[in-house]
Amino acid sequence: MRKWWFPVVAALLAGCASPPVQQANNPFANDREGSPIRKLSLALVLPTLQVVKNGKPADAPELSRQNREEPETMYRAVLGIYYQHFKRVTLIKNLSDPRVAEANVIASLDIALIANPPAMTLTSAFYNPDHGLVATVKTEASSSGSLFPIRPEAAFLTLIPLIPDKLDKQIQGLTELKQYAKTLESKANGQAQVARENNRQAKIVDSDVDRPSYGFDENSSNYAVVIGVENYQNLPSAEFANRDAHAVRAHLRALGYPGQNVIMLTDAQATGNAIRSYVESWLPRNVKENSKVFFYFSGHGAPDTESKQAYLVPWDADSQFLSDTGYPLKRLYQKLNGLKAKQVLVAMDSCFSGAGGHSVLAKGARPLMTRVDTGNSSDMGKIVVLAAAGAEEITGAEENQGHGLFTYYLLKGLNESSGKNTVAQIYGYLKPKVEEAARQSNRGQTPQLLSGSPDEGGKESLR
Repeated sequence: MRKWWFPVVAALLAGCASPPVQQANNPFANDREGSPIRKLSLALVLPTLQVVKNGKPADAPELSRQNREEPETMYRAVLGIYYQHFKRVTLIKNLSDPRVAEANVIASLDIALIANPPAMTLTSAFYNPDHGLVATVKTEASSSGSLFPIRPEAAFLTLIPLIPDKLDKQIQGLTELKQYAKTLESKANGQAQVARENNRQAKIVDSDVDRPSYGFDENSSNYAVVIGVENYQNLPSAEFANRDAHAVRAHLRALGYPGQNVIMLTDAQATGNAIRSYVESWLPRNVKENSKVFFYFSGHGAPDTESKQAYLVPWDADSQFLSDTGYPLKRLYQKLNGLKAKQVLVAMDSCFSGAGGHSVLAKGARPLMTRVDTGNSSDMGKIVVLAAAGAEEITGAEENQGHGLFTYYLLKGLNESSGKNTVAQIYGYLKPKVEEAARQSNRGQTPQLLSGSPDEGGKESLR
């Protein structure tokens, strides 16, 4: 007499089965096409089968072709569900198959058959390429044994068609797998954007300001903090900020700032904590009374729409919570003005309008129509500030040179004067050039020179 498990054991032998059965007139077909899961390629490990009789595993003898037809039909139908949900399905025997590397996600199937009462369970486990579990789906079909008093195998043949339909609905609603697919797509888009940006910037072989045309002896008393944040953690990029920072550091070295006295923070190094630590702890511990201090920032600025205060935006800042994650411009001036240095120069290739350029705004907020408080003479004290633009303006870039417009002409002014010009002289050089370049782009950008002593500020040299 044929054993109860005979018709179902053939799932193990289904590697030689016909192509998957395609489901016709399925109401979920359109949803599948629009699902993010549809963009994933799948490596499907051929299933293992567990036969349970009286609560214990049982062996499964091989079948004749005659007794394999029904379970093979079920297996092809199950495979059809995967073929319909995923962009591409590759059948593999084990995880050591090299074709695993070509898939976005891996699935393994386990089929369990239970005798009393008759039940079938298909467990689908989805893994990422590093074998980390993404999601699990358990598809069950069962019935009361009393419905099939004569042959338990008849129960299984009745349950077989229920599995594919249930699996289809479960995969369609699998939130974890959808989120995984969206994350992969977002990561791929980000990588593509970075690749495009790298290719674009790679075309800029060199800029005529990247290397200083002058050099001076080192002065061990001078200190600098140079920050360039181009690729933010959760914000749009600030174009050319990293190149700006590297070029500024090169010019500071040429002006005589010792390498160990120049701190440079770019991208993920430029967290809010790091900026505060170097400005509020490192500089006060090291700066002397005869020191010159240079602070440079290229990256986003932002306005607080309620307080109208201006903030520098660190790499890990949240534009929705500027008061907690941004670095207030007034606090920067206060801390730098408290140093015992004889001279402090601040140069910022940022803007605070919230309207674009090197500026961001909290989601849902509008650019400010009233003036942003970026500081005034009473805030400066001993500090001299060179700012890239007015409070209501946006900054631009010198695309062909791969630098912010302000930074490019600041460094070009240093090169053309062999590093000897005063701050006021450099400002007099860069201001009209930045204004003219901005006008050619049909916008306004007017660099600012601010000082606690308007009549005296700017007469100092940078070295």
